[in-house]
Amino acid sequence: MTQPMLAAAAGPQWAFERYQEVRSRLPSARFAANSEHCSSLFELMDRFDAFLFDSFGVLNVGDMPVPGATACIEALRRAGKQVMVLTNAATGSIASLPNKYSQLGFDFTSNEIVSSRQVLAMSLAQPPLVDWQWAIAAPGNVAIEEIVKNYSIVGGRDAGLSDVDGFILLSTSGWNEGHATALRHALRERPRPVLVGNPDLVAPREGGLSLEPGSIAHQLLDEMPGLDVSFFGKPFGNAFEEALRRLLGNVCRDRVAMVGDTLHTDILGGAAAGCGTVLVTDWGVLKGFDIGEAVSRAGIVPDFIVPSI
Repeated sequence: MTQPMLAAAAGPQWAFERYQEVRSRLPSARFAANSEHCSSLFELMDRFDAFLFDSFGVLNVGDMPVPGATACIEALRRAGKQVMVLTNAATGSIASLPNKYSQLGFDFTSNEIVSSRQVLAMSLAQPPLVDWQWAIAAPGNVAIEEIVKNYSIVGGRDAGLSDVDGFILLSTSGWNEGHATALRHALRERPRPVLVGNPDLVAPREGGLSLEPGSIAHQLLDEMPGLDVSFFGKPFGNAFEEALRRLLGNVCRDRVAMVGDTLHTDILGGAAAGCGTVLVTDWGVLKGFDIGEAVSRAGIVPDFIVPSI
């Protein structure tokens, strides 16, 4: 049931089915037999010492904070809990993230925000990738020099793509069929590594769901199964390991909760990392779903389910 990667809008049911289709490319994990339903995170304060929060659909929806989210973070801090954002945000500059959350009413420090962009940047800073020439799918005003020094922007034609060493998918903003055709042509002509700065298939916005770079990457893998594609961000371990590394003290993984709105990224990734998991149902991609049926079909069982944080 694969849908073209450039669909104007992807519905929640499409996103769920598409995640199911690509499940074999995602991490494996072990889950509890059943989920415990709670009214809010306040019921879990004694169970966990640290909370990792997804952003879209948990803390905010587009440019609007989720009602009660700022108060929840403040209450967790007062209770002595560590809090951190773990987000598949690849577009905004690393330096701008604290201000972004401040404008939403949150007080996260730079050390308390781990983005997929940061995890990608750490990989790109290592040889031999640091010296490669990259073609990047992103708007031209995205502070790309922050993560890579040698680059060009993927354009509507394949001119210039034949000579690059690899491709980076940061954003679908402005993406069109010309970009998609150019990228496919270049990769078929000479396969090269593709790095994905945002593994999400979709993201919740004020007006619905947007297609994200993960959707492009999986479409490419459908068409070219042997393609060298690396994902940075949830549900993959690189993002979780960086978040866990930043926690203060020797916090056991099972005392860390991943709080998110998606089964296939937040819950799967958190479980694969050995963390506890909390599914938020009322603001993200599963809003309106029969949650029990979705959990059963996915085979991804969160430890706890809450309507909102």
